[in-house]
Order: sequence, then C-alpha cells, then structure tokens
Amino acid sequence: MRTREFVGGRPTQLFFKHILRKVFLEDWVLKLTALLITFALWYGVSVSSKKGTATMAAQLSFRVSDDTVLMSSGVQDVTIRVAGNDQTIDQLFGNDLRVTADLTQVPTGDRILQLTPESVSTNLPSGVKLEDIQPSRIAVRLEPVQEKDLAVEASLGGQPAAGYEIYSATVIPAKVRVRGPESFMSSLESIPTGPIDIADAKSDISARQVPVSLNNPKVAVFNTVVDVNVSIGEKRVERMMVVTAAGKRVSAVLFGPRSAVTKLKPADIKVEISKPESGDEVPRVTLSDNSVEVRSAKILH
Repeated sequence: MRTREFVGGRPTQLFFKHILRKVFLEDWVLKLTALLITFALWYGVSVSSKKGTATMAAQLSFRVSDDTVLMSSGVQDVTIRVAGNDQTIDQLFGNDLRVTADLTQVPTGDRILQLTPESVSTNLPSGVKLEDIQPSRIAVRLEPVQEKDLAVEASLGGQPAAGYEIYSATVIPAKVRVRGPESFMSSLESIPTGPIDIADAKSDISARQVPVSLNNPKVAVFNTVVDVNVSIGEKRVERMMVVTAAGKRVSAVLFGPRSAVTKLKPADIKVEISKPESGDEVPRVTLSDNSVEVRSAKILH
C-alpha cells in the first residue's frame, strides 16, 4: 500500500524536472540564439513599419520641348513635405532631391505654373510619397528656339612685329550652325573664335582646332572647332607712278609691300590701252611682281 502512494508523487516530479531540463538547459546556446534572432526580426519589422512625415529642400528642374527654351523661372529650389517610412525618410536628408516640372505642353511666353504632387515627378525612393510643394505657383518664361548659320570671326591677340601687318584671316569653315533663344539669336550676326596669339609675328600663322563658343549657357554651337589661317607680311604702302604707253601718259596707283613697291621702276610696268565701243580709251596695267596690286589707272590729259 505505501509503495502505491508514491506512484503519482515523486516519479511525477522527476518527470517534470526532466521536461524543464530539456526545455531550458539542454542546447541553451542554440535556443538563446534563436530567441535573439526572433527578437531582432520583430524589432526590425516594428521599426521599418513606423510611418512619419518630414519637410526638406529639393532642387526644381524643368522638362521643355525641343523647340522651346526656358529663359527664366521664379525659383530654383522648393520645399517639399513627404510621408512614408521613418527610416527611409531619415536617409533622404543631405541627398540631392529633385522635383521636375513638365513644360513640354506649355505655350511660349510668360506663364504662371501650378506645382502639385500630381503635376511633377521626383526622385523619391519607393515607399516615400510627395504630399506638398511650396511655393505652389511660380512664374516662368518660355521662348521659341531659332537656328541659323553665323559667320565665324577670328579673335586675334597682339600685334605683328614692327613693320609687319595682317593681310587676311581665313576661317575654315567660314560659318557654323548656332541654336538658341529667339530674342538672343535675332541680334547675333557673328561668333568669335578663341584667342589666337599673333604677337611679334613676321610670317603666316596656322591655328588648328580653335574653339568656337558663346558666353551663353542657353546657346548651342554645333561645330565647336575651326581652323584659322592668318596671312602676315610686310606693311603695305601706296605709290603713284606715271608711265608712257602709245604716246599716252598713264597714272597708276600701286599698293603692296613697302620694299616691293619702292623698288618698282617704269620698266616693270606694262600698259595696254584699249578703245571699247563707248569711245573712251581705257588703260590696262600689269606688273611683273604679283605681290603688288594695281588699285587704279587712268590716262592723263
């Protein structure tokens, strides 16, 4: 009888001790690790699902059609209010946030643009929503775009050596295509090259791949480089000489390098006199030196 009294007593206690030992003491490191992982997952989900709002600065940009250009806008930066995951929003501070307004369907001229979360696009990450933009109304000015070919002018810096001068400056190609706002293009007649140094030069200068540009960020130059050939030679002077041909005294005005013009003699000048149907005699003067130009010739009476 006494033995049976202990059937539900001490053996039962031993059974529960065994169960508790297996649950809490055996493989306790593995079980503790699993518990920590479970807690970390719960905490991560809890934090990541927390919602909030924030106000921050963003850069305002514009999208325009190919045949228009934005001349001015009332603002360049806006203040936006966003809503979403707190952790994602915190990562936005200090980032380059952009708000883009679409002007592709806006007519040219002075316009008032309404900025709303629905009318703009942003680079906000997924899960963050744009709720408000301030200012919500801005003034913009759109102009038509004009294209035309402009003559290129060589920008020469300095002066040739003493006794020398510039004969000519040839730009290849002579014209370039330019695109820009109509108001600016209407007053533009030429476009300059970058500086070309000719200081103390005594002979021709050839400059290759010289840049061509305009100091206007709204203007595009399609051909950005040209070649420039600068012809430099001895200073030129005028000289009048009188020669006799066919019994006629002929006055000729000559122009060319000083040394070449100075050494010319009457024998170097050939004169032919023709008489067209009009009845007036006309002298024709030619020179043996091609560097000298005959500017005018007439028969003296």
